[in-house]
Amino acid sequence: MLVSMAKVHVIGHRRQLDDVLTFLHQRQALHLIDVTDDADVRLPPLRADQDQVREIEELRYLKARIDAVLGLVPQPPPPDRGPDATGADDLDVLRAQLEEVGPRLEELVRRRDDLTNELDVLPRYLSSLRGLMPLVPEMTDFTGYDTTALLVDSRSAEVLGELNVSLAGILGANFEVISDHVGPDTIGAVLVFPKGRAAEIRSLLGREQLTQVRLPVRFRGMPFREAISAMERRLTELPGEIEVTDAEIDEVVRPLGYWSACRAHLVDRLDQLDAVAHLGATLHTFVISGWVPESELASLPDDLVREIGPEVVVEQPPVAETDQPPVLMRNPAPARPFQFLVGLLGLPKYGTIDPTRLMALFLPFFFGIMLGDVAYGVLLLVLSYLGHRAVRDRSAVGRDLTIVLMMSAGWATLWGIVYGEFFGDLGHRLWGWEPIWINREEAIEPLLVFALAIGAAHVVLGLVLGGVQAIRARNRHVLSERVAMLVSLIGLFLIVGVAADALPSGVVPPAAAAVAVGLAVLIALGGPMGALLGPLELIGTVGNVLSYLRLAAIGLASVYLARVANELGAAAPLAFGIIVAALFHALNLALGAFSPTIQSLRLHYVEFFDKFHETGGEAFRPFGADDAASDRNVR
Repeated sequence: MLVSMAKVHVIGHRRQLDDVLTFLHQRQALHLIDVTDDADVRLPPLRADQDQVREIEELRYLKARIDAVLGLVPQPPPPDRGPDATGADDLDVLRAQLEEVGPRLEELVRRRDDLTNELDVLPRYLSSLRGLMPLVPEMTDFTGYDTTALLVDSRSAEVLGELNVSLAGILGANFEVISDHVGPDTIGAVLVFPKGRAAEIRSLLGREQLTQVRLPVRFRGMPFREAISAMERRLTELPGEIEVTDAEIDEVVRPLGYWSACRAHLVDRLDQLDAVAHLGATLHTFVISGWVPESELASLPDDLVREIGPEVVVEQPPVAETDQPPVLMRNPAPARPFQFLVGLLGLPKYGTIDPTRLMALFLPFFFGIMLGDVAYGVLLLVLSYLGHRAVRDRSAVGRDLTIVLMMSAGWATLWGIVYGEFFGDLGHRLWGWEPIWINREEAIEPLLVFALAIGAAHVVLGLVLGGVQAIRARNRHVLSERVAMLVSLIGLFLIVGVAADALPSGVVPPAAAAVAVGLAVLIALGGPMGALLGPLELIGTVGNVLSYLRLAAIGLASVYLARVANELGAAAPLAFGIIVAALFHALNLALGAFSPTIQSLRLHYVEFFDKFHETGGEAFRPFGADDAASDRNVR
C-alpha cells in the first residue's frame, strides 16, 4: 500500500539552521521540496555564503581524493571512528595524510600491478622461446650478427619465401633464416643479420606485417638461452616480491579506517550544504518545506523542540491539488518482493491503488496453473532457494526475484497435486497417480473454460478497481467508462453462458440489452470518434479476457514435452533412456521457469494493470538517506 504523506514547514532562526539540518539528516524522514516549487512559501531561496561555498569546494575535493586513493586498494578498511567524531581539526589531519600517504600508496599499487602483469605475461614469452630453442644451436658460430625471432601462421608459410627474396635484395647473401614448425599451426623462424643493418630489417618486417617475438625490456639483448634461464628465475622471484608489496600496502592501508569515517562525515556535511539551496529564507529566519509520512508527523515537532529548542516550529499547511506527494510503498513481508516488479512499469501515482498485494496473490497462482507439476515445482523450489541464499546479501533485486520464484514454485507443486503430474505422466506410469481434478492431456475443454473464467474474473476485478479509483479522484468520465464496460462484459458473459447451455435462453434479451446500453455509453463517451473507439474498446477488453487462454496453452505445452521425454526414455535402453529423459525434463524445467513467469507478468502489465494502475509517482527519498536506503523504502 502507499503510505499517506503530510506536508510540513519547519521554521526557525537562521542561527539554528545547521543544527536543524543535522537533526533532519539523521532523522531520515523528510523528503525535501524545493522552495521554488512550493506555492505556500513566498520566500526567495537561501543562497550559500562565501564561507559555505569554500567549504563545499574543499569537502568535494577531499571526498574525491579519498575515493581516488581508497579506490586503488581491493578492500578499503572499515571505519574505525564514528562520523560524529570528525571535526575541522580532523579534516586538517586528513588533508595532511592525503598529501603524505596518497603518493606512497599510489606508488605501491602501481608496483604491484607491474609485478602481477609480469607474472601473467612471462609464461607466454617462455612458451614462445622454448618453441624456438631447437633453431638456436645452429647460430652458435655467428659473431657480429644480430638476431630476431618470428612466429608465422602455418597457413601463411609462403611469406617466409617472400621474406628471403626481400632480404636477398637488401643484404645479398649476408643473412640466414632458420625456420621450423614450433606448434601444430605455427612456424618459428630465427633471422640472423649484420648488427649494423638492424634498422633496415625492422622496417622490412614492419612492411611485411610479420610478428616479432619482442622480449620484455629487462631481457632484451640477451641470447635466447640466457633469456630463458633469466625468465625462469624471475618467475620464481615474482610471488615473493608481490607478497612483500602486499604487506607494504597493508601496512599503509591498515590505519586508514579513519579515512572511511571521514568520508562518511564529508558526505553527510555535503548533503546538508547542498540542501541549503532548496530552502526559503529571510534575513533572520529559514523555512524548510517537505513531505513526511503521517506516522512521523506526531513525533517530529516534539523531537525538534527537545533537540534544538522551542524556537523551531513545525507547521502543516493544507495540501493543494497541484501538490504531488512522493510515493512510499510499504507492504507485508510476503508481498514486498513484488514491489520491484510493480516498479518496472513505474511507481504508482500518489493517491492511487498500489497493485503490489494483488500481484503477490495472482502472479504465483498463474505460474502454478501453467507449470503445475510436483517434481518440477519441488526442483524449482530447491534451485530458487539455493539462488536466494547465494544472492540475498549481494543484490536486493536478486533477493526479491528468488523469493517470487520460490512462491511460484510452491504454487506449481500444489497445482501438480491437483493435476496429478510428476514429471508429466511419470507418476501415473510408476505409481498409478491420478489427478484430483482433471488430466490436462485429456480434459482440454474444461482447462480452456477454466482459463477463460480466471481471465474474466481478473479483468472484471481490474475494471472494478478502476471504478473505485475514479470515485476517489472524482473523475466521472473514467467512472462512466468502467461501469459501461462492466455492464457490456456481464451481458456478453451471460450470452456465452446461454450458448454453452449453462443458462436458460430467457437470459438473452436482458443480456443483449446490457451489451447495447454499455456500448452506447462507450460510444457517447468517445466523442466524435466514439462510434469507432467504443466498439474497439469493448473488443479489446474481450481480447484481454481471451489472452488468459495462455494459462492453458503454456501448461499443455509443458505437459506434452514431459510426455515426450518419458516416452523417449522408455523406448531407449535403460541407462541411455534415463539420460535422454533427464535432458528433456531439464529443458522443460528451464522453459517452465521462464515462460510462465513472462506470461504471468504480461497478463498483469497488459490485461490487468491498464484498467486501474496509474504510474508517474516520485519515489520518497528522505533527506540523509543514500540511494540504496531510499530504494529499500520503495521496495
